[in-house]
Amino acid sequence: MIALVLMGLLVMLARACESMKGGPVRSKTAYEEHVAATKGAGMRTVSQLRPAPRLAGALPGASLESTADVEGSTSCVDDFGADSDGVTRGQPIYYWKLEFDSRRDYLTAVHNLREEWERRELTVKESPGPAAGRPGQGLPAISTTDEHGVDVMFGPDRYSGAPIVWAEGDCVRHTDR
Repeated sequence: MIALVLMGLLVMLARACESMKGGPVRSKTAYEEHVAATKGAGMRTVSQLRPAPRLAGALPGASLESTADVEGSTSCVDDFGADSDGVTRGQPIYYWKLEFDSRRDYLTAVHNLREEWERRELTVKESPGPAAGRPGQGLPAISTTDEHGVDVMFGPDRYSGAPIVWAEGDCVRHTDR
């Protein structure tokens, strides 16, 4: 009996250490699939917006693929020096800057996207948006975690107040080969 308890404690300790280190090390291919799922979640969200927005600053005919901006993560780092040679960390984050013809169109797009996410049985979190005097004041935001574990948000950018779709994957330890 004591041996089983000790074995259980050792397993829990090993998992806690792995968690502190940042989780399991995935292959380069698995990480690339994670990146593709993250970008895909954002592109799917933009394409589901009705009425459809324009891609801010994009030339006519530009694709969602080519207009995705990439954001770096400052929290996805090896603070403890736990990663061995050939192991790195990455967190895919993409966003699209959007333009709507009117506030009414934006609010309609929020409503329609909420209904789409609920139809897919995703949990929708709502935010009232920035306070008075802040960029994007009063524009609500919604977010969810999709079927692939990607966090997606549609709402005003925290700095400019302009509408954006933001897709953020997990921080992943992976090999470079």
